[in-house]
Amino acid sequence: PDLTSLSANNDGKFPMLDVIHVIDGRTGVRAHGGPMPVWGLIFKKNAAEETGLYGGAEAVSRGRILSIAYYLESIQK
Repeated sequence: PDLTSLSANNDGKFPMLDVIHVIDGRTGVRAHGGPMPVWGLIFKKNAAEETGLYGGAEAVSRGRILSIAYYLESIQK
């Protein structure tokens, strides 16, 4: 899909929470029938060895998802 038109397809407002849920994939919201990986689990697994951060791997995972969502927001037409 054209990820630069998310705002245009949502009455000019970027659907931040919906985008975060789709990227995360752990909330049951699946895009296009579900072929998209569950990035929340992938990021959390990859961050499992990162320590010293409040919230640990979950916090790292959420931060990465939020970074992707902010990037997508920045490329809207």
